[in-house]
Amino acid sequence: MLISRVPEIDQSVSIADIRDVIAGRALDMLDQVRATMLEPYPRKKPPTFTAANIASLCGFDKTRMKYLTTKLGLPTGTQTGTGRAKIFTLEETLAWIAATSSRVQRPKGVRGRVIAFANFKGGVAKTSTSVSVAQKLTLLGRKVLLLDSDPQGSATQLCGFAPDAEISDTDTLLPLIYGDETSLRYAVKETYWKNLDLIPACNALQDAEFSIPSHILEDSRFEFWNILHYGLESLLDEYDAVVIDTPPALSYLTTNVLMAADAIIMPLPPEALDFASSTQFWQMFGEIASRLPNAEHKRYDFVNVFMTKVRPFDAAKGVQGWIRKAYGERVFPLHVPDSKVQAAALGALSTVYDQKRLDVDAEGETRMSGEQYERLKAPLDALSEFIDDQLVKAWMKDTKNEQTT
Repeated sequence: MLISRVPEIDQSVSIADIRDVIAGRALDMLDQVRATMLEPYPRKKPPTFTAANIASLCGFDKTRMKYLTTKLGLPTGTQTGTGRAKIFTLEETLAWIAATSSRVQRPKGVRGRVIAFANFKGGVAKTSTSVSVAQKLTLLGRKVLLLDSDPQGSATQLCGFAPDAEISDTDTLLPLIYGDETSLRYAVKETYWKNLDLIPACNALQDAEFSIPSHILEDSRFEFWNILHYGLESLLDEYDAVVIDTPPALSYLTTNVLMAADAIIMPLPPEALDFASSTQFWQMFGEIASRLPNAEHKRYDFVNVFMTKVRPFDAAKGVQGWIRKAYGERVFPLHVPDSKVQAAALGALSTVYDQKRLDVDAEGETRMSGEQYERLKAPLDALSEFIDDQLVKAWMKDTKNEQTT
């Protein structure tokens, strides 16, 4: 009996094939779907808000809005149709927040704080969490700089830019890494979201992992861990918070971010492998950082673990217990549930703060209820408010230290 054989195909792949064929073909396809998938800047638009949203954000009863509109000369919104509620733009909403907020403002002469979101692993909701927190901090009245230090540029995409098409290496951290710039001011871009600026990333940023070691070889006294710290110094008077999304690795870039940071938040799904990886992350960073000069003087305002992608039925409840026992009071009390809504939002390159109605499935037949939306948003609101409280504490501490000296 003859057995038919599948014709042998040469499966070998060269570097040139990867560069010219595989990557080229993928990029061609990306170009074809960009209009519907990426919605790059400036097509991405900020959300709108109702009077009820503004009253909730500002902490007063909606019935006071008419009075405050007249008294403070605040935006009146736009009527979208007969009998419909007025709609306020993000800029109008931020004007209301600025005029009515009772939150402590950053004192003059006190610098903003740097918050790093870091984890060894990819797929832990690090980028979506960092961008969401940056957005929410603006809704608390803060001016925020989001720094994307991940060559994949996912945070850059969520801010409305297409890294491969709109961002060059000179728009990223690279000129600072190369030593061509001493301040990151050159890289700051405005985004579609008012009061949220961006230092973007693109694939070329991975060259930092080759450039930094070459600097070390040329100059043994080169402070490779302080490049970002020095690059951010001149910007900290302009921003209340700098939020940094890191690569999923303990690289030279991540080390720079963690040494420049005033606080670290680790997004962490309650899965066994993710938990194991988290322990390695802290151990390795601790060992690396402890060898750096003056490491004993480095102190963080806070370090927290924030559980993400938590399933309701969960075999992971046991892992949640491990996480809480391992990290104790550093585990944030609320967590982000695993959600098709979240996946749909990221599929549209949006966060929960970008829009309130998100398709759960490809056909768009099922939409998120208000309860689902709030359940997804509430832990991010709480985390952002916790961070804001820590900002205020740090500012007050700095002010007190200045007064005593």
